[in-house]
This record gives sequence, C-alpha cells and structure tokens, in this order.
Amino acid sequence: MNQSDAPMSSLLAELAGEATQKLEARRTQQQDQQEMMRRVHEALARTEKFFTLFCTHLNAIEPAVPRFYVLDGKSCFSDLKWKNGMISARKQSLADDALLDHAYFQVRLVSSTPVETTRRWEKFDEFRKEVSAYGLKPKVDLEDLWRVRREHPMLKVELEPELLLWIRFEANYTKGCIDVTANNLDGFGKLQASLPPESLQTPTFDGIGLFLMGRANTLPEDFKLERNLSGVQISFSR
Repeated sequence: MNQSDAPMSSLLAELAGEATQKLEARRTQQQDQQEMMRRVHEALARTEKFFTLFCTHLNAIEPAVPRFYVLDGKSCFSDLKWKNGMISARKQSLADDALLDHAYFQVRLVSSTPVETTRRWEKFDEFRKEVSAYGLKPKVDLEDLWRVRREHPMLKVELEPELLLWIRFEANYTKGCIDVTANNLDGFGKLQASLPPESLQTPTFDGIGLFLMGRANTLPEDFKLERNLSGVQISFSR
C-alpha cells in the first residue's frame, strides 16, 4: 500500500485548517496596520504641505494678529505681529520611503512695546517656572534680580516684547492617531490632544490658519485641544 493511499489524518487536516485561518488573520492584521500607518503618514504630509505655503505667505505679509495674551491679570502682550513662521518635518529614518515621525510649526508673535510684570518675592519660583514654560525672555537675568531682592520691595521684571507659539504634530503609529501638543496657541500654556488622521484635512487647516491670524476666535471643531493643567497656572488670551 502506497503512502499516498493511506487515509488522511483527521488531526492533521484539522491543524492545517487552523494554521490557514491563523495565517490569514495575521495577513489581514498586517494589512490593516499598514493602512493605518499610511493614513497617519499622509496626515503629517498634508500638515507639512499646508504650513509650508501658509508660512511663506504670512512671512511676506507679516500681518497684525489681533489677540491679547494676559500674563497675570494685569500684564498683557498686545498689538502683536506675525514674525518668522516656519514648519519642519522629520522622517523616522534616512530611507527614501521612511514614514514621517513628526511635523513642527512655530511663529514668533512680536509686541510693539516691552511688557513689565510685578510679583511678590514669595512668588519668585512660580514666576520663574511660568517664564520657562511660556518661553518668555526677561531683559535681566532672574537670578541677578533674586540676589538683590532685599533692595527692592517687589519683583519687577521687564520682558522682551515677543512670545513663541508652536504646534507639534507627532505620529502615533501604534494607536493610529496624531498626538498634538501646542504652546501659547490660545493663551499662555500648553494644549494637547490625540486626533484621528482624517481630522487633518484642508477645512481644518484653513480653520487653524484663520485662528492663528486672529481672523477667527475659536479653533475648528476637528482641532479641539485640551489644556494641560500640570506644572504652572494657565493664563488665557482674549
């Protein structure tokens, strides 16, 4: 009796079926993962493309940005003007077909006059953290002011008349989303959210652009970020 004439093992047949199903499930999972990664990559590519042209136009126009940034309820950055907007993007590797890792947008908003703020000396550490978190630049080193604190009843600081607004779009290929972090976008402080890649489309970019120019008072619905309340107290714009 030839081996080929021997009856097929029912166990082996069952295992063969299970193995085929398992391989097919893995193949489907890999295809779904690749599709998810493609959507995230393309969302970052759209982001880079929009902000590249957006910054080119606004750097030429240098428009006034009719927005106020209130630091402590009294001190206020106003009469702001757009300066030196830029976008950069980085891939995960140097390979031509490498996926995008992140895109980073920033712009300097310049005020017409320096801003002076006054604090009690017991608020010195809190103020120093705020200055660092918001990217503000005192005209005099804060440590120098601290050393002569006994000569002055209050901490008075003159700040450079500019602030840095930035938005970082980071690929999260594991979860299939874009992790967004922004600083000084809507008032001082950080905002963050995890957004589906499909939300970063032309209408959303247009809405973000109008907000950055001060021509809209709110961010688009597809770009709603939440405030990060850790670290320092948040100050709002109006």
